[in-house]
Amino acid sequence: MDFVSGDREKSAAWAQSLLARSDWVILDTETTGLDTDDEIIQVAAVAPDGTAILDEMVRPTKPIPSEATAIHGIRDEDVETAPFFPEVFDRLRAAVEGKTIIIFNAAFDLRMFKQSLGRHRLPGAAVDEFRAECAMLKYSAWHGERWPGGGYKWQRLPGGDHSAKGDSLAVLLLIRTMAAGTQIHL
Repeated sequence: MDFVSGDREKSAAWAQSLLARSDWVILDTETTGLDTDDEIIQVAAVAPDGTAILDEMVRPTKPIPSEATAIHGIRDEDVETAPFFPEVFDRLRAAVEGKTIIIFNAAFDLRMFKQSLGRHRLPGAAVDEFRAECAMLKYSAWHGERWPGGGYKWQRLPGGDHSAKGDSLAVLLLIRTMAAGTQIHL
């Protein structure tokens, strides 16, 4: 067995093990951007059966740049009456307590959680309590496309719609696809 096929099998086994359990959720966010001063404006958590256990808009502390709106379609008007991040984060923590959190590009979303808390002068240590796993890294190994210098090339989320709930559901479909060992055709 070569390195790539062994990693593909490990990723498929990871997906199969998730589907055999119910102690996990998929989490996704939409943000005002990608930089160190950006923050979360939408968050969703989806159970293994596809049920949304959290799906909320979040009012940011600054206007949403047009570049971000062009990607996810969320405008300032959409969040003007939404709660601020600390209130949503408290509900999120309750919803995911004791569960493994599956995130497509976990490093990014976890950073955004800390930044969003920081925008409200709250410590980001609560994010460190999350038991997070990165579906993007598993999918990249499953997909098997390698960089010339080694390692797997990060893959885009197939089927996502750039909404937190829609992308969470796309991750669920991706996990099911990886577990079944079938190819993704979109």
